[in-house]
Amino acid sequence: MKDSLINQFISKERFGSYKNVDEYMENLTFSKNSYIPLSVLEIALRNAIDRFLTLKIGEHWYEDISFLTKDSIRKVEEAKNVLQNRRENISKNKIIAELSLGFWVNLFKKPYDKKLRINELKRIFPNLPSAKEKLINREVLYRELNHIRNFRNRVFHYEKVINKDNYNSVHDEIFEILSYFDSELKEFGFKVNQI
Repeated sequence: MKDSLINQFISKERFGSYKNVDEYMENLTFSKNSYIPLSVLEIALRNAIDRFLTLKIGEHWYEDISFLTKDSIRKVEEAKNVLQNRRENISKNKIIAELSLGFWVNLFKKPYDKKLRINELKRIFPNLPSAKEKLINREVLYRELNHIRNFRNRVFHYEKVINKDNYNSVHDEIFEILSYFDSELKEFGFKVNQI
């Protein structure tokens, strides 16, 4: 690709973090290969949490101010406003779909420590490894999911993700989280990604 095209259509600033066009293309390919596993993970996470919280709290758990933090309630209200501005029906399914990955990941932050104990986490992630295999708690899940969320945001905003130490094994991390839901779901994410 000619420098004039890079400057005109990609921008010198964005391209500045790449060694050359080959590295830019490598980043695009890595990002493309990340899209499906990220999508499977995000949808599985929100549906598993919704299913669990519906059983624990009730159909309208997303309005429960005794469970959600003020920040989470604010994000639910923002989702409702987006739907209202688009003149869409405000239903539970629409709200669930509108909430960002950050909303779902933040449900594993410290304020939820007493609300999401290990037995409850196992209802969201029925295939969690035993404590002897690997210690997984709310804090570990938050750290892992937030790392994936940061990666997802970089991918979805077309930023550089290759040759960064903190993302070298991110695909393994995504598939590991998928395995916490179900080994078949992990295989599905892997197979679909190979197509």
